Amino acid sequence: MPNQIYARVGKSQTSGNGLFADKAIPAGELILSISRPLVGVVEAARLSDTCANCFKWTAESSIGSRPNVEPNGVKACTGCRTVGYCSKECQKAGWKRHHKYECEIMASTVSKGNMPTAARATMQFLIRRAKGLINDETWESVLRLESHIEEMRAAGGEKWLEVQLVAQGAWAFSMTQAEFTLGFTTEVFGRVLTNSITLVTPTYDPVGICIDPLAAVANQSCDPNAVVVMDGPVLSFRSLRPIKKDEEIFISYVDGTNPFARRQQELKQRWHFTCKCTKCQKGPTSPSDLFSISPNNLDAKWKETADHLLRETPFANEPANYVGDDLNSRRAAVIQGVAFNKLETARSTLDPRQAISLIEDGIRTCFQSKLFPVYRQPYAALRHDLLVNMISAGNHGIAFAQGAKSYFHVDPVLFPESHHPVRVVHNWRLAMLLMYLGSEPDDPMTQGMVQQGVDIGIIIYGLLIEVQSNVPLSHGKDSSFARAVKRKVEEVEVDMTRADAGALRGVERRIAKEWELFRQMGGWMQY
Repeated sequence: MPNQIYARVGKSQTSGNGLFADKAIPAGELILSISRPLVGVVEAARLSDTCANCFKWTAESSIGSRPNVEPNGVKACTGCRTVGYCSKECQKAGWKRHHKYECEIMASTVSKGNMPTAARATMQFLIRRAKGLINDETWESVLRLESHIEEMRAAGGEKWLEVQLVAQGAWAFSMTQAEFTLGFTTEVFGRVLTNSITLVTPTYDPVGICIDPLAAVANQSCDPNAVVVMDGPVLSFRSLRPIKKDEEIFISYVDGTNPFARRQQELKQRWHFTCKCTKCQKGPTSPSDLFSISPNNLDAKWKETADHLLRETPFANEPANYVGDDLNSRRAAVIQGVAFNKLETARSTLDPRQAISLIEDGIRTCFQSKLFPVYRQPYAALRHDLLVNMISAGNHGIAFAQGAKSYFHVDPVLFPESHHPVRVVHNWRLAMLLMYLGSEPDDPMTQGMVQQGVDIGIIIYGLLIEVQSNVPLSHGKDSSFARAVKRKVEEVEVDMTRADAGALRGVERRIAKEWELFRQMGGWMQY
């Protein structure tokens, strides 16, 4: 598939070069489509179930929410037994593109399964350039990317030591010492760290990283007008709202729903700049920064708890948790820090049940302190991660109740555009979760809905119709995700009609009626 580009590179008023719209672009429109990023690497945890060529994640979820999953999984390369492919065609394409040069390296007992993802991406750059697989023009575009190595060197400390060690490993294993120096390799590694984009499935499951010089030109905004979507190896930018001709195109490098101080700290640490986007210019005043109550109004129990945490933990002193300098602000900061720490620790945990315990602790902290509205981070992210881990643990009823709460009270605030890809994916997962529950009549949640007189089929259909109406804007009408949604809608319609052409008559009125009951489900979970 050839690249499609409706943007050009130009001088940005915010930082260096940027991407600008070549034409007026409506909301939910394709801005650019890159058939394959220059470099893409599957992370170690996904090597056994994700195709190293087309990046298809072959591990299906228990509720069947991942579209176009390859049922036969991936087969490991017979040479290195490390990377895998979903078909012979993908194996041949991957071999030709670069794997024949890295296979022996991947097979080494020293590097097998242990090399960091960014180091493998650096190796790909070096090897492919050394073998003549990256032409001069493309290589020049890579070298124009910012590396921030000087800032990393100036900062020193353990982070700089780690950069040096990983770059040295990539240089040694790449077998390109005759072509490139260690210093040059460190610069390339810096470019990978600075310019990589998370490699995701159409449903935003992270499976690795990718780097492309054109995509890397787009500048950062915490209130972006565009979003990155991937469909296998195809990387696209799609508009979140109308973009005027010659207007700059912005994506978000960080989670724009996080509080101001956390966004700024992450951008300073990784990209070494202070964000001055339209959202950040207003400071900590957006909904992502507002507490439900003033920190001054914390009850006595939570003030006491916070004072203990101030003595025992460093969270209030971390710039990412900054709320203010007075005592009550520091109390809020340490409570926030504890909640974020629970989230981050849970995300590094492989056991879903252990993750659930950590997440529930974080949710209770947010709820019981009364500081956090449901849409303020990390409360919202904790709820989303609880849903995902509950599905993994087989507790589908609790997962659905959390999803219903997010559907009505969280996502419309965090993702106000109904076609925002993340919101569309959440709604798809919720529909598939409800389909699963509908097939489990003994589940307590299913029984509860039946007792309340809920027509589960109508709510499933309403959710799917909502997804189907938005997916052409979120992912593209010809995307694999759009095709999967279309198939599922047709399947449900067949089940609902049973060959009765008039069975769907008045369905909109029926959906509206059931939606009131559905909204009540969004309040079933106290927190």
